[in-house]
Amino acid sequence: MEVTSFCILMNMFIMLIEQTEHSYTAQKIERLQFFEYESVTVQCKLIDGVNAWRVMRELHKARSTNSSDPCSSPASSCTIKPALERHSGEYWCENDEGKRSGAVNISVTASLVILEIPTQPVVEGSDVTVPCIHKETELIAKLKTELNHIRDFYKNGFHLMTCYSSNMAILNVTKADEGYYKCSISGAGESPESWLAVSKPLTAPNEESPPVHIQQSETVVLKSAVRAALLALLSAVIGVILYKIKQGSNCFFSGGRTHDSQQAKTGFPCLLPVDCWRWAPAP
Repeated sequence: MEVTSFCILMNMFIMLIEQTEHSYTAQKIERLQFFEYESVTVQCKLIDGVNAWRVMRELHKARSTNSSDPCSSPASSCTIKPALERHSGEYWCENDEGKRSGAVNISVTASLVILEIPTQPVVEGSDVTVPCIHKETELIAKLKTELNHIRDFYKNGFHLMTCYSSNMAILNVTKADEGYYKCSISGAGESPESWLAVSKPLTAPNEESPPVHIQQSETVVLKSAVRAALLALLSAVIGVILYKIKQGSNCFFSGGRTHDSQQAKTGFPCLLPVDCWRWAPAP
């Protein structure tokens, strides 16, 4: 039987710290689900060529004690050939300091069905197509039409939809679409479950950022100018009030009207009590 080889490049999301100059690409993976007897390669790939990172894993089933078992010894890459169900599990990259990448959940199935779930988070607002794949074996090669049998898709264990084609399309993806998905094909079986992740849209390009900062700076300057103008006006008003007091004017608030015995003489309205701070209309 022909064996297909797939390569999984597990790259790092590493937080930059002082005196750390190593950089890593975003995680790129061929797919999350594989048929048994396929060849799967897991590799930790660094941009700067440093190979201090090694593939680590935690199998869903009991870990093999056989030292010759693929990926049982830490290394920068490992190849599982042939891949079996017992090789299903979480795989990640880790260095000697204990830093690790995000883990990917790889499923190897003996079923004839796999679901090609996106390996990277789907951006909110975008569309995504999820194929439900039937393994082409010698038993069904003579009936290619069987590959188009009815597909049922499930999310978090609940039936989601029935399709008469191999693909399920999710339009205008939202955070609510995040979850565990699987599919089944009539007469063939069902796939394992895999997690569909959803992320927020990327921030605007850097070239669009300066106008935003400029607008923010202009707003700050404008607010400062307004404050300065108000302070100047307040100082002038206080000066006028002190002048009026010195001239012996009498001011009081009664029945919503302000009375000023000197207003007719000076032309200035009277100030209300301090907690009001408003000008009364001239009589």
